[in-house]
Amino acid sequence: MLCPFCLTDNGCALDESQTCWCFSVVVPEDMLALIPSQQKGGVCVCQQCIEFYCSDKLGFLKAFAQRT
Repeated sequence: MLCPFCLTDNGCALDESQTCWCFSVVVPEDMLALIPSQQKGGVCVCQQCIEFYCSDKLGFLKAFAQRT
């Protein structure tokens, strides 16, 4: 599965074990709001994008503005 922001493999393990790293990570609500409505509930954000967003929200928005 691809991250909706950077479009790289998000490392989702849901298909293999029915648990995923993302179950133990809090994704900011305002970040989730950036995901297009047609993709909500069907994509996982990667760890790198979550970390980028949390450490540099403005930089993240600037880097991925064209995808939101």
